[in-house]
Amino acid sequence: MAGVTNQTALDALKPAFGAAMAFPVEQVNALRATPESLMEQAGQEAAFGRISVNDDGLTAGGRLHVIEPARALLARWRQTRRPFDVAIEPKMRAIRAAQDVENEIAAARQRAERDERDAEAGLEGDEHYRRLREDFRVADTRYQRIKADHENRDANLSAYYPAYWVALLCIGVAEWLINYDVFFLFAGVVAIAAGATIIMGVLLAFAADGHGSLFKQWSYRFGEHRDAIDRRGDWRMLALSTFSLLIVLLAAAGSRYAAVMHQLAGQPDINLLGADAQISVDPMRDVLLSLLWNLMAWAVGVFIAYMAHDKDPDFMDATRQFNRAHRRYRRRRRPMVNRISQIKARLTKDIERLESAARTKAADVAEERALLSQVDRHEAAILAALAAVVRGNAQLYHANLAQMAASLAASPRGAVTIERVGPRAGQISLGDFRNEAVTVTPDMIRGLG
Repeated sequence: MAGVTNQTALDALKPAFGAAMAFPVEQVNALRATPESLMEQAGQEAAFGRISVNDDGLTAGGRLHVIEPARALLARWRQTRRPFDVAIEPKMRAIRAAQDVENEIAAARQRAERDERDAEAGLEGDEHYRRLREDFRVADTRYQRIKADHENRDANLSAYYPAYWVALLCIGVAEWLINYDVFFLFAGVVAIAAGATIIMGVLLAFAADGHGSLFKQWSYRFGEHRDAIDRRGDWRMLALSTFSLLIVLLAAAGSRYAAVMHQLAGQPDINLLGADAQISVDPMRDVLLSLLWNLMAWAVGVFIAYMAHDKDPDFMDATRQFNRAHRRYRRRRRPMVNRISQIKARLTKDIERLESAARTKAADVAEERALLSQVDRHEAAILAALAAVVRGNAQLYHANLAQMAASLAASPRGAVTIERVGPRAGQISLGDFRNEAVTVTPDMIRGLG
């Protein structure tokens, strides 16, 4: 039964809708005045000797000769539309309810945007956050510049990873396995042997790290593009790494030689088992083997360091600085980001609820609402066209009136008094009047009673 009632109301609405849509927008062109008529009307207003202009740049004559015709056409349009408004009035409450939901959705979006701005403003008040943000911007600028110089490739940061230091630790373990027994044979004390082996392992790892990184970055560190003082620091690093390696090799060789000689001294002069059972000891062979084993451990460390470093140390440093600054900046922003995510999630939920309510309320008035929307758009087109025609007439009338006022001012009859009415009331000059802007908008036309 309700469906029949709705259909009956819709059938009664459509003729009124058709009549409203049949009102031609082109009617406004009939209001376009000729220059001659506007000149004559302007001359009549100027002949009074006093011109009053409002804040929209319209004079009393302009409102009479330009605005009043528009008011008459607007009245005809409203008379044409009235049957449609009367027919749709029973449905307007439901239509307004659906529109109110849309307004509530817009208000919810505005509240969410305001809450986001408040959250951002609260974070902006944190001096520590501002400092972290500035550090991040500086680091990002440096990182992006250097990365562009390297064709946007990623830097090799393996030397900063724990796995790299574990690998170097393994070199120290290998050094322990190679030299501990030698130091123990030489010193005969576990603590001394362990301490010496640990020191040699640290020195060998340091030498391998220094040599590997310098070999990988040789072109950059020792290139002529760098200042001499910077190159001097890298030369010192190379010398220190080499010195550490030499200490390890000399200590290993000397300890091995001393241990071998100790073994030789401990052998008896007479071997009861015969010459064939005598243990053969070659000091030179054992020392060379010890040096070779230590050099092998160093070479493995150099290889690891070479592969773990980037060829440009500045690129490594810029990337590390960027990552650290970005991590601190993001950690500081996380509460605010979580707050914004919560705001957006709540907004999405509110919009879903409101849209569901809107669909329910608008289900029975969908066609009426569509017809109303078309009529409103048609009225907007009429008002826009009417405003354009009225604006053109008003500007031409204003120019003619200024010309007539100037002519009268040059005649024996005397000058024309021009006054502004409204909040800025007062007398104005002819030049100011001539430059006065004439304002005519669709909203102004809509407000004509």
